[in-house]
Amino acid sequence: MQNSEYFELLFHSSREVTPYLSGHLAHQAECYNADPHLHISKNNGEQIKALYERLSQTSPEAGSAYWLTRTWDLLCWQPVYIAFISIYQLKALPNIKEMSQEVKSDFVAGYTFHHSDLTFGSNEDLISSVAQQLSELFSSYREDISQWTRIRPGFTNHLLADGLLNCIIKLQANWPTLSNEYLVEQAQLWLEAFSLPNKHLSSLQIDVITKQLRLVRTSCCLVYKCDGRKLCPDCPRHPDNKR
Repeated sequence: MQNSEYFELLFHSSREVTPYLSGHLAHQAECYNADPHLHISKNNGEQIKALYERLSQTSPEAGSAYWLTRTWDLLCWQPVYIAFISIYQLKALPNIKEMSQEVKSDFVAGYTFHHSDLTFGSNEDLISSVAQQLSELFSSYREDISQWTRIRPGFTNHLLADGLLNCIIKLQANWPTLSNEYLVEQAQLWLEAFSLPNKHLSSLQIDVITKQLRLVRTSCCLVYKCDGRKLCPDCPRHPDNKR
């Protein structure tokens, strides 16, 4: 396939996961640092702060810990999903670090690639490559946020580990023939590539009924603090997940 065909497959597969994950290749006239897009080459601090403030206005009762957690999750969900789709469906990796993301009110949805370059290789090689890309991208977001509030690497690392393992669970949902052993091996590759401790693997448990993997997160998204919301099924605070 030509590179353009890989990207069309990526965009189609992304929209099948969720319509919010909608991407395209930029035309030459498109500027990657135009608002309301986030891009690693620009200072995104004020844009991210504006997103945080809109979340605080939407859910004032939830508090600053929720607003920051939600902001971080919104910044990272698309790059992580695209990484998994690229590696496990395309068997090829675009330059995710250099893509731009669109901020829409109190959400981040939509992405644009500005280059059609692709990297090919084994799962292990591609995971290592994308981990380097995303580590740089997420580090830049953390620096942007640190301009106006404190955000600890330990905090974001827990959220990242849970996000990666959540995608491992989604892999099994899409390809139920994948064995638990294979998925745990893949999870270990992802954690090691991001220099995250293997203790996070204990978050993957065997469901006694389905015999498939289930995730009990180490972090809480705090959405239960929003009016009318409750604990997520994979939340460590959920009574069913108390050990």
